[in-house]
Amino acid sequence: MNNISDANRELPPRGGVAILKSPRLFRKVNMKNIIRLFVVVVITVAAIYYFRWYQQWQSAQRERQPHRMEINCVNNLKQVGLGFRIWAGDHGDRLPFNVSTNEGGTLEITRPGPDGYFTNSCLFLKCMSNELTRPVVLVCPEDTAKWPATDWGSLNESNVSYRFYGGTNKILAVCPIDGNILYADGSVASKHPEQADDSGQMPLTLHTNRP
Repeated sequence: MNNISDANRELPPRGGVAILKSPRLFRKVNMKNIIRLFVVVVITVAAIYYFRWYQQWQSAQRERQPHRMEINCVNNLKQVGLGFRIWAGDHGDRLPFNVSTNEGGTLEITRPGPDGYFTNSCLFLKCMSNELTRPVVLVCPEDTAKWPATDWGSLNESNVSYRFYGGTNKILAVCPIDGNILYADGSVASKHPEQADDSGQMPLTLHTNRP
């Protein structure tokens, strides 16, 4: 037997079916729940867009980082070149490895190797501590195998990235990491385009002409 009251019954349209008005089927919507859901959706969408932007920003930073490091390397070499010029100005326009130890140089204890580069450059660099001011300028920012000395007294070859040339060439020092060149007049230039070797370091072929 049908117990549905007449109050909950709607007359059907012509050719239609009766519709029941049941409180259980048509409950009042809670606006607080709708607002909470809206806030969650907005926060989720914002987080997705922020994550994508942050990834793009990180990628752009990684692309710019090598260039910034190379600029820092150039600045280091410029400061080293200035230190050499100041020191030479006080010693008859001679570099420390061309000045006798009796005059404050390292002529008797530093000699370039067969390739023209010094293997113990830290000895004459210590003589220039007043002109160079900080040991950190001797380390290329891209050199992961070398680290700055804490003071000039502890300076050794593991604290020097740059290779110093003692031959008759106009080149004074070369960065083996990114190929920047310090000339004897204190100017710095990038090396002629050459491929890095298997170790990731630039070859040390010298060029007598400026780029």
